[in-house]
Amino acid sequence: MGLLNAPFQLSLNTDLKFGYHVVQQELADKINASGKKKAFIITDKGLIDSGVVQTIADALEAKKVDYVVYSDVEPNPSAHSVMTGVKSFHLEQADLIVALGGGSSMDYAKALAVAATHPGFVLDYTLGGKPIEDKLPLIFAIPTTIGTGSEVTLASVITDTDAGRKLILASPLLIPKAVFVDPSLTLGLPRKHVAATGSDALVHAIEAYVSLPANPFSDALALQAIRMIWDNLPQTYAHEGNLEARAQVHLASTFAGLSFNSGGLGLVHSLSHPMSARYQVPHGIANAVILPHIIEHNIAANPQKYADIARMIDPSLSYESHAKSAKTLISLVRDFLQSIDIPASFDFINKEFSADDIEQLAEDAMNDHGTVHNNPRRAVKDDIVQIYKKVLPVRKDAKVFN
Repeated sequence: MGLLNAPFQLSLNTDLKFGYHVVQQELADKINASGKKKAFIITDKGLIDSGVVQTIADALEAKKVDYVVYSDVEPNPSAHSVMTGVKSFHLEQADLIVALGGGSSMDYAKALAVAATHPGFVLDYTLGGKPIEDKLPLIFAIPTTIGTGSEVTLASVITDTDAGRKLILASPLLIPKAVFVDPSLTLGLPRKHVAATGSDALVHAIEAYVSLPANPFSDALALQAIRMIWDNLPQTYAHEGNLEARAQVHLASTFAGLSFNSGGLGLVHSLSHPMSARYQVPHGIANAVILPHIIEHNIAANPQKYADIARMIDPSLSYESHAKSAKTLISLVRDFLQSIDIPASFDFINKEFSADDIEQLAEDAMNDHGTVHNNPRRAVKDDIVQIYKKVLPVRKDAKVFN
């Protein structure tokens, strides 16, 4: 990458702690040192049932930390649910937020921090709306999946259920001030979630590496994340007891988050967000299904960068052209995703898609302003329609083929 005309800026104001059992060892002391009076732990019921929340609660109680658990976070959290959470936050008189969970908990916590301290409705503060001011409560983050990366990013993705779309709140103020990356908290993760969230991290890293705002910092983190995920995700998917593989993928997820926080995301996310918002497809699965098709679409815009990834995975490609190496990446990615049982299409959705359905999805994707403009190759609406047609079960009478 040439540096002469490639300025970039970094915001790294996060205290990140990594290690097995680091949450039990250090979270309570960090909260006490903050001077805050009460922690509002935002999580989901699955983590309560798994015992993860109780493990953390025991550690906090041992150090006499005052806290309350709020567990009404659902996948793809809605703006209305965030506003409901704000009422509980104020009722509890909390002054510190701990986001515990996957991307949904992280997104919810960041959005709640805005809604609890700013007037009006939370969606008033999405991209293009009102500015987010420097008056948020302190945010700590504890990721319990191996894919979100949101623990180190400035973005929160919230679903507008009224319009059936996802919107983004974004500000450096939303980056959590303390992050605990503890692989021990991921050991009870079901295998299907290991595959989905690990694939999500891979998408984050690949998109960040090829995005238009990519820079040397994001490139370095993205390539390292790809290498760690590629070498270790199949191992930890097959053998939960491989603690080294799980630690590698969990940290890689954070690296990928740092890379896209600086370098941005692209068209994979533009197309996956509508699938989650309208049809409740898990975010990681939606990303993984779409990824090979976006690589194919994008190669012409930057074959060298896709070739970089392919050659890192398969060094024998070092003697091939950029174009051939980049094209080989498509099959490498497909084989990798198949090895962890990621579906190749959205045929698992109990729906046949009409022409109008696909047109609406394409329109939503074109309006995903936090991602579509970062993509290395410009896409028009018809490009997106054609990609959706490759992965969706299309109704037989739908006249969407040219």
